Amino acid sequence: MKPYIIRLLFTLLISTQLFSQERENRKRIHALKVTYISNQLELTAKEAEKFWPIYNTFDSKRKELLQRKRSKLKKEITAKGGIDAITEKEAQLFTEKMMGIETSYHKVNVEYQKSLSKVLQPKKILKLQLVERDFTRRMLSRLRKEKKKKREEKREK
Repeated sequence: MKPYIIRLLFTLLISTQLFSQERENRKRIHALKVTYISNQLELTAKEAEKFWPIYNTFDSKRKELLQRKRSKLKKEITAKGGIDAITEKEAQLFTEKMMGIETSYHKVNVEYQKSLSKVLQPKKILKLQLVERDFTRRMLSRLRKEKKKKREEKREK
């Protein structure tokens, strides 16, 4: 019985550390993103004060829609045995749910643009979209390089 408890505690400890590390990484990435966007948009203190609450609110809403709700649908499909196991009627319902998520996402973006237009000039709003994409590309590129480096280090050992 003792080895089982020790393994369980060890597993819990490791998973807690990984979860904590992931949370810290997300915080670090968010801080980098805030700095990058602020610098690229050249936000004044007054603009930043009004911009960031709007940005953070809508960023959370968009993540909720895209990540959690889509993930929930994928889990529902998987629970039914996957795409090949569901009926055409069920597939139609899932398709409608996905379209509902896309419609909600569009509505959130329209609301977001309206809110931003009260705080930023149209050029900065347009630039924001480009800057966000650039930040994402840079982060993905950086992650790929880190993974490649880790794989090469493992091969050398």
